[in-house]
Amino acid sequence: MPGGWLAACGRFAEETGLDPAVLSLLRAYGDPERDGADDTGHGFADLEAAALADAAAQGDRVRDRLSAEVDPDQAALFARRLGAVCALLEGLAAQSAAARVLRVGLWRRVDDILAAPGPWALRVRACVDFYFSHAALLRHARTAEPVPVPLARRAAEAVWEAVAPGVDHARLDGPTEQGPVHINLLRVAPGARLEAAETARVGELAAWVRSRGAAAATSGGFFLYSEADIQPPSRRRDPVGVLVVAGEVRVPPVFRRSALVQAPGGPVRIAQLGPEQAVLVLDDGRRLRPVRDGSPGAGELPVRAVNRAEAEHLDTGAAAGLAVVGSRVVAAGQGRLAVPLNGLALLLPPGEPTPPVGSEVRWVLDTPLHTAMAGGPRLLRGGEVELDLLREDFAGSAPPVTFSRDETFDQNLLPRLVAGLDPAGTLFLAAIDGRNLDRAPGLTLRRAAGLLAALGCTEALNLDGGSSKRMVVDGAVVDLASTEVVSGTTGGARVRPVNTALLVYSGEPGARAT
Repeated sequence: MPGGWLAACGRFAEETGLDPAVLSLLRAYGDPERDGADDTGHGFADLEAAALADAAAQGDRVRDRLSAEVDPDQAALFARRLGAVCALLEGLAAQSAAARVLRVGLWRRVDDILAAPGPWALRVRACVDFYFSHAALLRHARTAEPVPVPLARRAAEAVWEAVAPGVDHARLDGPTEQGPVHINLLRVAPGARLEAAETARVGELAAWVRSRGAAAATSGGFFLYSEADIQPPSRRRDPVGVLVVAGEVRVPPVFRRSALVQAPGGPVRIAQLGPEQAVLVLDDGRRLRPVRDGSPGAGELPVRAVNRAEAEHLDTGAAAGLAVVGSRVVAAGQGRLAVPLNGLALLLPPGEPTPPVGSEVRWVLDTPLHTAMAGGPRLLRGGEVELDLLREDFAGSAPPVTFSRDETFDQNLLPRLVAGLDPAGTLFLAAIDGRNLDRAPGLTLRRAAGLLAALGCTEALNLDGGSSKRMVVDGAVVDLASTEVVSGTTGGARVRPVNTALLVYSGEPGARAT
């Protein structure tokens, strides 16, 4: 381990007989230059005292620095989360040498992030989640009562209650081998229908779900939120990944990500949809086919499509290119073309003219769908855990960057929303609460995959979790929704709006779907 504060932590670990695995956690969110800084004159006790004395000031630094990048409410939220995790580790310090080391690590790593070139917001948020996760594991490893029940056994023994014909609800609540859980489950029989919706402006979610006549609903997929380079026509809270509402492609498959899909009258499936599974129709009638391998269909022009997982610029050379966000051409021409955050840059065949900037385009999927809601990554394929982020364009600067530039390799316990299918086509949806120390710290993606496997699923994917995770059953919100890090028996008062949703309708005749 390098010198400086890390060396001081190492010496303290040796003196106290601490498990060396704790020291490995300090390497996350590392800065090699600052890690090697020569502050070995400070002992571990000095570092602890400095972290405690600097707690309030560091929260102010986080709020002020992040306010230059995201809106003030987000900056204040991330500062509050930092303060809550610092207080948690300080509370554990009297009984745990590991908590003392983690408290120093959190203090130094947040300052490292702030000292590095921006953007900072997503790294600060993920770093705080990382230290919360390991603090929660420490806290619950010391708790012997009540006796934990393995999560897989809790899932297998779930007690289901009917909500509507073919739609059942269950709740898993209590201690497990890695801490407590509070998880709401939906079991949806084959023949039920899903409806995707954009919900940023619908008001109170449960009331809106009741007005739609749905038996149940969950939040949906990813959306732009804390990214530093959201530029018009993109807006904060725009959905990310393919979104099909009642047969209309509202958001094209810019990223090659897994999605819950349903064709008109067909079963619910999990499919990976990307640019190659669609045709872009220009306003002059030309049909552009993004290709990687193979050739376009009759009447289609082959084009190379680049998203932000692959590059931030496309060099067109002697040919021309265009950039598309949603249904609009936002740039066109030769040379160095910027790849939009939530769109595509397309390289046209030589000699093809570019469409006018501002002109409308239309996306047509190869397979007509009534509903599609993208998420990712895939969790289960053929009964085996997958988690192949690169395969699904979680890379580069593709949103959400917390996935594309994950520095923890799936160690964070977080609120999750996941979906799976068993071999018979039964759909399971799980709203996994998190950031709640006493009732539900959260799960990793791998452990969420294990939950779905225990329910009998062989195919599964992740949807958007975090503060946006929500489940409505029989007209009422049933999960512990909160934007805050919570310590106590109830959720926090602050709740983030849901931007997309999946409504579940019974397969009974007369069940509403539009």
